[in-house]
Amino acid sequence: MRIEFSETIPLPVREVYPFFRSPRDWPRLYGSFGEVEDRGGGWFAVPLRAFPFPLVARTVEDVPERLVRWVLGGFWAGEGRIAFREVEGGTEVTGFEVVRTPWLWPIAPWVERTLLAPRFRKIWDLGWRRLRKMAPAGPSPSNP
Repeated sequence: MRIEFSETIPLPVREVYPFFRSPRDWPRLYGSFGEVEDRGGGWFAVPLRAFPFPLVARTVEDVPERLVRWVLGGFWAGEGRIAFREVEGGTEVTGFEVVRTPWLWPIAPWVERTLLAPRFRKIWDLGWRRLRKMAPAGPSPSNP
């Protein structure tokens, strides 16, 4: 399953980037469904609502306010990438996340497409809504 996105958030990049820089920060974006567990070596287990297994992830590239890449481990496999760019009216956030369930082969493609993709899209949508709600009313801070 691959989820791609291109969102413009009406906030400066300095306020958007901190939500993505580490899996430890992700619950600030979509809410806390339990405590993030530090598994050492940069790996964090992030609990997800309605999922029996946490999302275990590690940041593998971090260019502050420009790019964040991560890989998934544990039950899940995959990777993600987010790029940030200041634009008129805020910050453009583009990227993707690939999440696979290799342990469920041969039904993994069906499970990913039918059961997981809609749930992961809802998580991302929740995050985008939360970021937009943080924007002040009136002109964007990056474009007064």
